[in-house]
Amino acid sequence: MTHVLPKALKTIVHRHASVEARQFVLSLLQEEKQPLTVQEIYNLSQRKNAQTPDGTPLLPSMRYLKKFVLPELAEAGKLEKVHAKVTLTQDELKVLKERMGRPAYSAGGASSNLQLWRWQLKQAEPKEPEPVKQVFGKEVGVGADWSHLNKRRQRAREGKVKMDVEWLKELERARNEVINSSS
Repeated sequence: MTHVLPKALKTIVHRHASVEARQFVLSLLQEEKQPLTVQEIYNLSQRKNAQTPDGTPLLPSMRYLKKFVLPELAEAGKLEKVHAKVTLTQDELKVLKERMGRPAYSAGGASSNLQLWRWQLKQAEPKEPEPVKQVFGKEVGVGADWSHLNKRRQRAREGKVKMDVEWLKELERARNEVINSSS
């Protein structure tokens, strides 16, 4: 007798996020166009009630989102975690104090300045073109690919290229001497 786990639990046992869950989180962040906290992402997913074809939720728990989906997307280079400092208004602070309860508030748990970690789509960094190094002797074959030749011919080509580079250096020295002597 074999025990079959529901599909939602299989991804937790295998410790990887489902493709559907990753795509769903990416689509949520694209729709919002602003960084979101883990709680905001999870609450949005619950409001949208996204499910797999067999009826299980795409994000079965907050732990699944935090421990599997978001880290995999970050490793793939699609998401990044950003730090934000938020100052709460008096109304927001009042609501937060009411939610916290008396013991947590009296211990100094509520402040008007919050520090949050939010997730956003990774911005494509513009790559600066790398300056092309000018190799001396490129016109005679320095830096060329000779892998199509057999080993004997590769060794012979290397020797010929070395001789040509030495000849080019002599030409360069002669040019410099002529330029220096004429000025």
